[in-house]
Amino acid sequence: MESAVIVLFSLVATSLLLSIALAVAWRAFGREAHAALWSLAYGLSAANWAANLLKVWLLPANSGLTLISAICSIGSFALIALGFRRRAGMALRWDAIMAAASVTVFFAGAAILRSNEAGFTRALVVLFCAAMLVVSAMSLRAGARNGRLATGGAAFWMLVLFAAYTTALGALALCTPTGSAYPTEDPAFRLYRLMMLMGVPTGLFGVGLFAMFLLAADLAEGMRRLAGSDPLTGILNRRGFEQAALPLLAQAQRKGRPLAVVIADIDRFKAVNDRFGHSLGDLALQRFATHVTSVIRGCDLFGRLGGEEFVLVLPDTGDRAAMEAMERVRAGFAAAVPELGPDYRITASFGVAVLAGRHDTLADMMQRADQALYASKMDGRDRITLAPPRFVPAESGRQPKFDYAVMPRRAAG
Repeated sequence: MESAVIVLFSLVATSLLLSIALAVAWRAFGREAHAALWSLAYGLSAANWAANLLKVWLLPANSGLTLISAICSIGSFALIALGFRRRAGMALRWDAIMAAASVTVFFAGAAILRSNEAGFTRALVVLFCAAMLVVSAMSLRAGARNGRLATGGAAFWMLVLFAAYTTALGALALCTPTGSAYPTEDPAFRLYRLMMLMGVPTGLFGVGLFAMFLLAADLAEGMRRLAGSDPLTGILNRRGFEQAALPLLAQAQRKGRPLAVVIADIDRFKAVNDRFGHSLGDLALQRFATHVTSVIRGCDLFGRLGGEEFVLVLPDTGDRAAMEAMERVRAGFAAAVPELGPDYRITASFGVAVLAGRHDTLADMMQRADQALYASKMDGRDRITLAPPRFVPAESGRQPKFDYAVMPRRAAG
């Protein structure tokens, strides 16, 4: 009895500490909703162990405490699953999870009040908890696939193992006698109690520690992304773009796939600032970024080099497809900034360079795209120019020059 009281008291204290730690993390790490859900989950876990402590210590035959313990356990695992779904950016499905929890509580409560279905009650609660662990593991894997979050591979396998363990525990609970809440002489119940006290707290605390790890990893990833993003437009800055572009270029060269680099520049941007003010100039930059993002594909890379100059990497894209994609961007840009009024038509110019071979570097391609952009500017702006993959030899005694293919303007301005 005394050893059980000490163990349960330790479980209450540890659960409370995890709840407090997750609440602090919620407050310090951007008030993420999943951190709040996990904090509440471990608060309910503490209440579950506290109910078990009172039941062992003071009121062993109290069915009300048994029901409270079951409700807290069900609620704790449901909140853990909701937290993982929230972190993965998935729909929470409050209705489905709460409906399943309510049905479990109803049948468990009915069995507890009849006082002759203890084995069924234990199995029902434990199997619901196992189902919530499966939901948590699937949500964690979905969050890893979307590329925005720390993968948490160890956390995934820990959740899978914990789910398998609780499933086996639920199956064992069905083998325990149903006529008594605590059939201490029954071997199946003794094994069940041993597995419950050894495995479930360990698994729960493991989930809590991994939750803390995931929150810290997400914070570090967010800071890394922030360091690589442009604060005005929200797209990649030059540093972030180069870090993301180099693997795409290497992959295209390794697999022999086409790839295009585009440098874009808003025409006469200084005149926009001088005429309309810097606030509308900043708005034009934001609208250009939004417009380009709406036109390009999800696999394309888009960043801001600085000022009014932008850069794109288009994987699996040859010269013709790149020119057509930039024409869609060019043609729709003026309509994207209606705040400048009907008397001013804002435009942009583009330079396109395609991957020439295995020895092309990102700097080479950006230089060719920049030269093509310069040709667009010199040829009247509001147009797209395709750079050749190589310098064209000039006549003897003259500097080499580019031989450009130009997509002319289709609209005045």
